[in-house]
Amino acid sequence: MFNEKGVLVAIGGLNKDPFSNELYIGRLRRFYVSKEYRRNGIGSFLVKKIIDEAKKNYKILVLHTDTEQADNFYTSLGFTKENLYPNSRHFMKFKS
Repeated sequence: MFNEKGVLVAIGGLNKDPFSNELYIGRLRRFYVSKEYRRNGIGSFLVKKIIDEAKKNYKILVLHTDTEQADNFYTSLGFTKENLYPNSRHFMKFKS
């Protein structure tokens, strides 16, 4: 995402989980929001867009984070915190 001046302020990636052999598991990767743009909805908006895209191709979306702030952020968006999938701390299952 870019601000009104065209400067990148938030970014996130989605791909097949490289730590799993299952094709139905996607991974949210490289998610970042510039500090001055945090806590105003940009991050939530971007993650929700990534979730919408993930639902088209995957049954499960996983991610790894190691900060309390990020843990709170992802759980507030519906992710479950549990180590069920390799190299992941959070996951979200989609209804079929």
